[in-house]
Amino acid sequence: MIRTLVTPDKQNILIELPHNYVGKQVEVIAFVIDEANEKHTVKDNILTHFASEKVLAKDWLSTEEDLAWQNL
Repeated sequence: MIRTLVTPDKQNILIELPHNYVGKQVEVIAFVIDEANEKHTVKDNILTHFASEKVLAKDWLSTEEDLAWQNL
C-alpha cells in the first residue's frame, strides 16, 4: 500500500506507481482532509456513544448502583 499527501496546484495529479503495480487494479481515492475530518467527528461521536452504552450498562445496571441512587 502506498499513501501520500499532496497539495495540488492544478486539477491534474500525476501518480507514479511501483513497477509491481503495473497491470493490477489500483484504487485511487481523493478527498480534502479537512472535509473528511469534519464529517467523521459527528459520526464518531455517535458511534462512541453506542459503543460505550453496553460497557457502562454493566456498572449502571447493578444492585449496588440501584442502592446508591434509591434515595435521590
